[in-house]
Amino acid sequence: MQPRHHSLNRRQLVLTGAAATGLGSLGWGSAALAQGSAAPADQLDRILRSKVLRVAVPQDFPPFGFTRNGVLDGFDIAVARMLAADLRVALKTLPVASGDRMAALLEDRVDIIIASLGKTAERERDIDFSAAYAPTYIGVFGEAAAPGAADAAAALKGRRVGVVRGSLEEAELKAQVPQATPVLFDSSAPLLDAYVRHAVDAFAAGNVVAESIPDTALRERIRRLAVLRQSPCHIGVRKREPRLLARVDAFLVQARSSQALMVNAMQWFKHSLSPDMFRDTKG
Repeated sequence: MQPRHHSLNRRQLVLTGAAATGLGSLGWGSAALAQGSAAPADQLDRILRSKVLRVAVPQDFPPFGFTRNGVLDGFDIAVARMLAADLRVALKTLPVASGDRMAALLEDRVDIIIASLGKTAERERDIDFSAAYAPTYIGVFGEAAAPGAADAAAALKGRRVGVVRGSLEEAELKAQVPQATPVLFDSSAPLLDAYVRHAVDAFAAGNVVAESIPDTALRERIRRLAVLRQSPCHIGVRKREPRLLARVDAFLVQARSSQALMVNAMQWFKHSLSPDMFRDTKG
């Protein structure tokens, strides 16, 4: 007999994401999963038996993960809370720097990575990736109202657009919006400083950069002028853990269909949402 299928609605998922810990079930019951296979214990079995999900999360990378008033919070933190609730286990987070994400997983310090992790061919040799879950992309941002995609190039004609020298953003800007006038910088910090001083009219960067502008009033005025390239994030799982990977993907399917991921994104990426952020569920 197949386990009964239960679902959290969007409100329950969002409330769970905002809580420190929680209990719930989206897809398969935990007990049924633990007892449904006679095979040797795998990572999913160990998580369900210990009743703890260990997750590598961003250490200081708003809006994905950061500490505010002594409390860890952010988009990735909320996703981790929802997944732990779905598994009916407690959440144990390990804040890590970007360079330590893979090592934390491979050294068994965590069960999964939820830390703005992009999928690359090199990384796929070492770990497996879930379906995409985060609305990250490369775009052009400024204070003008965002035009339709067909008008984006025309609207940026002759405008000074700041971009980091030698970056993927520079290549995409020159290829897709040749009408713009690129102004090159060595890193994101001087680029944003130039934008604040009105030395450039707009800037090309990841949408996370736009959301990280510390000046609240300025950040509120930022709008997406063009999407140059989708660059989604994925949950990382160790190789040869197909049941855990399938369980994570099942959670993401339900969280997406219930719009819980969308609501979470609207909270943390409110100024730079992409219209296609959840369209490609396999990316």
